[in-house]
Parts: sequence; structure tokens; C-alpha cells
Amino acid sequence: MPKGDVHVRDGVIVAVAQNIEAPDAQIIDATKMVVMPGFVETHWHMWNGIWRGIVDDATAYFRTHMLLHHYTAEDHYAAVRFAALDAINAGITTCNNWAHGVRHSEDAEAEMQALVDSGIRAKFCYPCVVGGHATNIDDLKNARDWAEAHGNGLLGLGALLDETGAHIEEHVAMARELGLRPITNHGGFLATPDLIGPEFIFTHGPGIQPHAIELIKAKGVKVAFCPCTDPLIGNGLPPVYAMSCAEVPLDNLSFSVDVTGQTSADPFAALRMLVDSGRMQQVEAGNLTGSLLAIAQAGIKWKFGYKDALRVGTLGGANVLGLADQIGSLTPGKRADIILVRTDEINMMPARNIDPTCLMLQNAKPNNVDTVIIDGHIRKRYGQLIGVDIDAVVSSAAATLHQLRVRAATASCA
Repeated sequence: MPKGDVHVRDGVIVAVAQNIEAPDAQIIDATKMVVMPGFVETHWHMWNGIWRGIVDDATAYFRTHMLLHHYTAEDHYAAVRFAALDAINAGITTCNNWAHGVRHSEDAEAEMQALVDSGIRAKFCYPCVVGGHATNIDDLKNARDWAEAHGNGLLGLGALLDETGAHIEEHVAMARELGLRPITNHGGFLATPDLIGPEFIFTHGPGIQPHAIELIKAKGVKVAFCPCTDPLIGNGLPPVYAMSCAEVPLDNLSFSVDVTGQTSADPFAALRMLVDSGRMQQVEAGNLTGSLLAIAQAGIKWKFGYKDALRVGTLGGANVLGLADQIGSLTPGKRADIILVRTDEINMMPARNIDPTCLMLQNAKPNNVDTVIIDGHIRKRYGQLIGVDIDAVVSSAAATLHQLRVRAATASCA
């Protein structure tokens, strides 16, 4: 709607209309703002998000994993809280913490507590292999029970299958028995097609073969593109065009931040990159690459456009995480995860009769996010996080990284 009201009560969207009478409500004036569902992110290694400025490519990234041996549970907490607050500030109201840095239950509890303390809605994906040892069902059950008891209704548990090898069937059975979702790894599960189903998430995707895409479509497997990190390390573009041509359902696609040690938590940039990738691939498929006039004259009907990307970034992400019945759209009855994005700042445009979806994905940045509401609680207002000492959070993250590197250097010299 060009103009309207959204009424929230007790954390629930109760009405969306052009004019709502609610005399006792707290009014948030969203004039010259876009009101929309919060962004939903689906694959983020939050524990290493503090590695900013030291991992400029894939080699450096995997080499830096040696720092994990020197993490404390407190370091896990500081890193994940830093990432979660970064997400909220950018307009991401739900994330999927891919917690493959967990070494024991204390690390897991620290990371889950950091998510809870930040106020973000999240999934916490528990690794089924920790330190080379298989996680048992009691470990997963205890983590699930902790999330249910302490997560304020915002935290759910998923399962990571990386390194499970021959035990994958056992771990999938455990995850399903406990109702964990999502179930995921970095794509290896495609080798066990009889085992997978719609609660699985396939990540990344550059170089994926047509038969794998058909399997993803047939099994209802969800997809978490990495539109910023894959190009950064030279891995390629997210296969947006191939997925679109294969008619993988739009609501089974999502974007992921992946690694904020290398890229920023910027949903606008990520979704913009999905559109750009799809267009580059479509132009290449039409043998028009490099011919600007031919591209313009072709009048191409794009397979994947801005409205598609916006849906992928909201309702698609919610569906990928199994939360589409709760979040992802401004629908009465859903939980109130809402953001307000300013259009009157220098990089935007508040004029009438323009396409707000195009404006959002071509021009917006995290600093344009004025207000963030998660489950009815205001977490950001007037461009500032509520109840958060940003200087202290940033200083803590920087100190954590410094201390980790000092401990690692000391250990290597011993």
C-alpha cells in the first residue's frame, strides 16, 4: 500500500489496513519510510564474525580457523552477540547461527545466551560432530530444552551434519526425532538422496550441476545463497538463474550472510547481488555479454527481479527456516517482526510514484534502517539500537579478537 497502518498487540500483527483506529496504542510515525517485514538470514558462522580485517580470501579464512583452539566460552558469547547486534542494526530480525565452532555444551550455551541477550529471533544449528566425536541425542536434547526454556520463544534448534560421514543416517534420525529444523551441511547430503527432505538447507551453490538442482526441487530442499562471500573468494556467483529456470519455488530460496569476517551483514547488498547475479547469468545464456546496446535493445524479461529478491529476503527466508507460519510477511496473526526504512536520506528518494522495491534494493543501506521491531519489542529506533552500549560491544569484540591472536601466538612459540 502507498500508505497505511500496521497494528501490533502483544507481539502479534493484529491488523494491516489503510487506516486503523487504535486510540490507546503507542504511535510510531513512519512518514517517508517503507514499512516491511524484517529480513530473514539463513546461514551465518557467527562465532568467527570478529575476524574482520584479517581474512581477505578463502585461504586466510580457513587458516584462521586455528584460532578456534584458543576460544573460551566467553569468546563465543562476545563474538555471537557482536554479530547478532550487527544483524539487528541492519534490519535482519531472524538469523541462523551455523555454530560449527562449538566444542562442548558450554560453548553452545554461551552462543545461545548471546542470541537471547541480543533480542534477535534465531535458529541455532548444533554440530553433530564436535572435536571429531559424534554428538549424541542427549546433547541435542539438552540444547533443545535449553532453547525452549530460556529462548523467550525466539530461539529454535537445528542440526549440522558436517563431518558426519557414515553416521549421517543416524544423525538425521536423531534430528527428526527431536523435531530439529533446519538440518543441513555444506551440500554433502545430496549424495544421500533417499535421506533428505524439505527440512534440509543446501548452502552456497556456484558450479552446481543441473541434476543436483532437479534433486533439490524434487525433494523440496531449501537453498541458502551466499551472494557476498562466494564472489569475494572467487568461488563464483550464486546460481540464481539456474534455480529460476529449473522452477525451484521462490519461497524455497533465501540469502545468507555466511561470514562477517569477510563481508558486512547487509541484507540490501546481498539481495542486490542476487538480482545482479541472475541478470549476468541470463545475459550470458543469451550470448549478449559485453554488448551494452544489444542488452538494452533486447528488452529482456528478467527471470529474477527486485520483487523476487525482496520476497527471498523475507518470506523465503522464513520458509527456509520453517518459520513461514510465524514471520516473513506483514500478515495479521503473524509475529511482529517489522522494520522501517527511511527514504528521505541522501542515498534514497522520498518522491511520489516511484517503485519502492526497486529503491530499496538498488539504493538502501543498513544506516537507512530507522526502526527494528522483533516479536513486538522495539530493538532499534531513530537509527540507534535500544538499550545497547555500542562502544562497549565493539570494544569487547575487538579485545576478544586481540586476546585470541595473542594466545594463539604465545602457544605457537611455546
